[in-house]
Amino acid sequence: MEIIFILVDTARQENVGACARAIKTMGVGGLRLVRPRCDHLGERARATAHGSVDVLESARVFGSLEEARADLSLLVGTAAKKRNIREDRHPVGQLPDILLAKGELVSQVGVVFGGEESGLSNADIDLCDLLTTVPMYRPYPSLNLAQAVMVYAASLSKITLQLAVKKDHVPTGDELKAVKTKAMQVLADVSIPEDHIIHRRIMERLMLMDRDDMHLLHSFCKFYLKKYHGRVK
Repeated sequence: MEIIFILVDTARQENVGACARAIKTMGVGGLRLVRPRCDHLGERARATAHGSVDVLESARVFGSLEEARADLSLLVGTAAKKRNIREDRHPVGQLPDILLAKGELVSQVGVVFGGEESGLSNADIDLCDLLTTVPMYRPYPSLNLAQAVMVYAASLSKITLQLAVKKDHVPTGDELKAVKTKAMQVLADVSIPEDHIIHRRIMERLMLMDRDDMHLLHSFCKFYLKKYHGRVK
């Protein structure tokens, strides 16, 4: 499982550099930038990266979060404030166990952070499969971007720093994406649109399933598609 951090609308070079240093220290696989509002290769970014300039130089830049997440199995959003009644925000300390429970179903996970001033927009939050947060004693003063990235990188080190183990099963293709696609087909068949709260909640809860439950749902969807659509893939 590869963990990739994604920074959206970042405005300060120093924050990009500090984030690069934090994720390299904790073994995170890569950095992606969406609509950056500063030069991520600038002098101040390089200075705060301190030994992690390679992360800055290899960072991929995208025009939208939708483009940045296209090849990812799962997108995890980070949010300090609850904006919608539908949202379940999971404490960052629970995130490693949520991801590890999926086993080989997930190949790449993106963890996305909003800009310094207002965080992720509602449109970008809607692209996330799960929402997480850092529990705080008081909401203000809140963590700045680089601090939040460090908290997440340290928490996810349970995954990124663990010793490699031989997998008992090598999945064909991206199984988590396949399950999501099949579930969306079932919801479409019963006329539940993607912008309906039930659709959003079902897809959100689906992302919390462990590997065994995911396999079970995958099998059910195959039977469903064979019966009602004449196909199994």
